[in-house]
Amino acid sequence: MKEWTDPDNCLLASSIFGTDHVREVEDLILTWAARHGFDHCRVDTIEISIGAAVTISSPNRQRIVVKVWPGTADVPALAAQMKLQKEMASRNFPAPRVLTELSPLGPGWAIGMEFNRSGVLTDVRLPGVRFAMAAGLARFVALGEAYRNLDGLPRRLVPPEGRIWPPPHNALFDFGATVHGAEWIDDIAQHFLPILRSAKSKVVVGHCDWSAKNMRMGPDGLAMLYDWDSVFIDHEALIVGSAAAQFPVNWELDVPQTPTNGEVAAFIRDYEATRHALFAPRECSEIEASVTYARAYKARCEHALDPDAEWWSGSARESLKNNGPFALP
Repeated sequence: MKEWTDPDNCLLASSIFGTDHVREVEDLILTWAARHGFDHCRVDTIEISIGAAVTISSPNRQRIVVKVWPGTADVPALAAQMKLQKEMASRNFPAPRVLTELSPLGPGWAIGMEFNRSGVLTDVRLPGVRFAMAAGLARFVALGEAYRNLDGLPRRLVPPEGRIWPPPHNALFDFGATVHGAEWIDDIAQHFLPILRSAKSKVVVGHCDWSAKNMRMGPDGLAMLYDWDSVFIDHEALIVGSAAAQFPVNWELDVPQTPTNGEVAAFIRDYEATRHALFAPRECSEIEASVTYARAYKARCEHALDPDAEWWSGSARESLKNNGPFALP
């Protein structure tokens, strides 16, 4: 594999592996793999973001995915999330099988799971796909009810009084250094925080990155769900609002990443249809606040990377500026 040259990739690699030299990273991965019985493997791919998704293969062409997180990760939470993935897979929810326990890899933490690319890439604007995604989330929430008290499973927290944002989700986003020009985004988010903080909708197990990039589709709906470290306990209305705000995102397809207000509303109605119950007015207010805050957070991330708004068209910033806070029709 070639060395990383992009400064952002170097920063992310260092935050995960403690080094941005590819050869050193490969040695860390293969040492971990051998310790877990995956001998004589080679590293095929390394995808880096908040953590890393590494594909390794053995001489018999068996492929394994090694998920790696920085050493700063919440280990009890990760262990619980991976246990939930294992349990849900055993109940026929479409999740990759977990093959190892969570254990140290260099300065970070890692787990091995099967390489499973069932289904096809998810284009939410194909007929039936949006409904399948909403129905999949409803099924996830229903099955997750049995694990709501799972030891270590993290609760997604709203920023406390005096703060607008949680810590950014990876090392690329520096909100403190990019305040100038983002005041209008901060103001919108701050306005809706009291609703999020006082949410009363049912507390459930949900997936806070329910987007096309983390799943694949088959003829009968959801074929595979990834990114199980995004599983948290939260209010149902906030989970649905967050999903509705981001469900089309898919970096592998050349498709619009930001949903229209009509698409957001349709996703919420599809979820209601699957759960066989409409949201109450108070829950609808929580959903609207969650959609708006999720859009604002994405807009804030965009601003941190692009303060001069060179990537404005089709962005969350454009949607937030043009449409304002989201309201269900």
